[in-house]
Formats: sequence, structure tokens, C-alpha cells
Amino acid sequence: MSLNFDPNFYRSIQVNSDTDYLLLRLRQTHDIWHIVTGFGVDVMGELQLKAFELSQSRRPLAIVLLLGGLFGALFSSPLSLGSLWEEIVIAYNLGKNTRPFLAQKWELAWEKSLLVWRQELAIVHSNLEN
Repeated sequence: MSLNFDPNFYRSIQVNSDTDYLLLRLRQTHDIWHIVTGFGVDVMGELQLKAFELSQSRRPLAIVLLLGGLFGALFSSPLSLGSLWEEIVIAYNLGKNTRPFLAQKWELAWEKSLLVWRQELAIVHSNLEN
């Protein structure tokens, strides 16, 4: 069965420095972070993941994207700004209180269950389904 996935869809990235490697790992594992944290792939979930990423990596782009999300909410739905801010703070604190995601070798433990990953990394919040 073919799903028409192209393994060469993304351009290859040359790794010439530690920074290049970290950016590559963030890109390679972004979707895994969504699954393990339980954050959705909608706008709210992406902003939550960026807050989580910011607390774990201090990546400047995460700040830019979070600010963009906050400004977007301010202009499109200002009444949602309070709940959006609460979710961002919760996600940031979750990232601060869990083990480092960038240090994980996800590809060496595909057989490990999601529940075990979450326990080992100390991922605990109310939105999780086990």
C-alpha cells in the first residue's frame, strides 16, 4: 500500500555546528514532542508546544511565535487572551519541570509505550489521555 509519502520531502540540512545539530533535532522531533506532551496540532497546541520548547531550549524563535500568537488573539478574539495566556503559562511550567526532551534518543526506543515515556520524563497535566 502506498500513502505517497516522500522521504525526501524536506531538504537535507548540513550539520556544521552544535547549533545546526540542535535545530535539526528540534525539527526532526517536533511531532514526537506533540505526542508525548499531549499538545494538539491546532493553533493552541502549537503555542503550547512553543511555550514548552521555550522553557526547555530558550530558543528565540519560540518567543517570536508565541508573541505572534498573542498578538493574533489580541486582534482576532481578545476575549480569549486570558485563557490563551493561562495555557501558555501551564505549558511553559510543564517544560520547566520535565526532563530535557532534546536529550532523548526517541529513535532508539520506539517500543517504549507512551505512558512509560511520560512517566520517565515527568509529563503530568490535565489534558493527557494515557
